[in-house]
Amino acid sequence: MIRSFSYPLLITCFVLTLSCKTVFVATDINTQNITVSDSIFVIDSQIVRMYLPYKNILEKDMSRVISISEKEMIKGKPESGLTNLLADLLLEEGKLEVIRKNLPIQPQISFLNYGGIRTGLPKGEITVGKIFEIMPFENEMVFIQLSGEQLKQFFDIVAGHGGESVSGVKFVISNDKSKNITIDDEKLVTDRKYWLVTNDYAANGGDGLEILTQNSEMITTGKKIRDIIISNFEQRKQKGDFLVETLDGRIKNE
Repeated sequence: MIRSFSYPLLITCFVLTLSCKTVFVATDINTQNITVSDSIFVIDSQIVRMYLPYKNILEKDMSRVISISEKEMIKGKPESGLTNLLADLLLEEGKLEVIRKNLPIQPQISFLNYGGIRTGLPKGEITVGKIFEIMPFENEMVFIQLSGEQLKQFFDIVAGHGGESVSGVKFVISNDKSKNITIDDEKLVTDRKYWLVTNDYAANGGDGLEILTQNSEMITTGKKIRDIIISNFEQRKQKGDFLVETLDGRIKNE
């Protein structure tokens, strides 16, 4: 025999049961101060002394000047001096990495997701700390191989975003789609294979870029984008080269 219960009835019985129990009322409250041992402050002081040298080293490195910018650069769409500078830098460093590691590839395009560029570059001295502000994430440089057809789909996504940080490619945004696409000043060939240098976040489909996960091959470098930027800026400074803004119409609205 199966018994059925009424949930409202059970709740009513439960409330009545509670109401029949003895009610305790607080009539007196005693408090007591607990003294914190002085030894705790000794431990805190020991910890401070231990990390202080590392803190000082870190602060000194963060304030180290690694470059000089001729003007303030902020990110913007469809292109901007900052997004172009960083994308050009990534493509340049990607090509150098291929030579250093003797990889049988030739990257022709670079891409950095717009949201990953967190702030701009001020006019004047650029410190290590400023690069950490621009690129606070631990993203690494990777190479991925895509077909021309996949690249067309990718550039359509970029066009739909109103533009991103790219190098090695030029196209026009028309009705949120890309057209007149050229890579190294040559028309995009849909059945050809191309190598793109980007960060692992984008290559793994971040920011809705699932198309990049359909790559036919990926090569990791283990090098952080942020470290690459810092090294590149330092080398420019040693040569006496300032950071300059470049606007070349790589992405244009129709």
